[in-house]
Amino acid sequence: MILQKHLRMEYIEQMEDERIGFEAFEEVRKVIVVAAHPDDLETMCGGTIYKLAQQGVEIYSVNCTLGDIGTNDRTLDRKTLAEVRQVETETAASVLGIKQTFNLGHPDGELVADLTLRAQIANLYRITQADTLLTFDPFWTGQIHPDHVAASQAAIDAYMPSKMFLYQPEQLEQDGADVGCIERVFLFSSDRQPDVLVDVTAVYPQKVQGCLAHKSQFKNEKEGLQWMKDLDKGHAENADFEYGERFKTLRVW
Repeated sequence: MILQKHLRMEYIEQMEDERIGFEAFEEVRKVIVVAAHPDDLETMCGGTIYKLAQQGVEIYSVNCTLGDIGTNDRTLDRKTLAEVRQVETETAASVLGIKQTFNLGHPDGELVADLTLRAQIANLYRITQADTLLTFDPFWTGQIHPDHVAASQAAIDAYMPSKMFLYQPEQLEQDGADVGCIERVFLFSSDRQPDVLVDVTAVYPQKVQGCLAHKSQFKNEKEGLQWMKDLDKGHAENADFEYGERFKTLRVW
């Protein structure tokens, strides 16, 4: 079968001391990050994204939901919050060097990895011509947020059909669109023996600034982002730098 080589996926299981660093991204030219909510990208991989952007890599950000329930402010309604968070997303994108953002418009807290979401994401693979996907690890049992699981599962499910010209052929009629060309996948938010550890210490101020663009979520660095700093310090605990972002490589054929 012609596409058989693409149908096999395996996870690279490596020991802690076999991790590689930023060189894992040396062949990357266009990245698409599929997340569930505004601020997922910034907190999970904002440092890596900024480093890639500084090297001229095109970055595309996809938020599957509007993020329209993520507040404790009872004066806000869902429509207003969604509008606020879209503005915040664009501000953060300018900080981190993201070329373009997309929001798929699904209600926060209700995301499902269905055929509609799969087709939406496949369409973005085709119009951006991204060669690399970053998303959550849907297979990690600690991934307890259902929106994170749904977004990443749909992102992986879209990989194969996006490469087939008979799948949603009307998508290929758009200017610049072609069959998908994702070549590599990196999963963040995973404890399943991550094999890539990126030193983001030097760019951490930019990561924090990108996160703080989401004012509806983070009041300030000390009150809102200490959990993230602790997490990133923990990732780098056995390394010779202060802050790290780690990924699990998904090898695709």
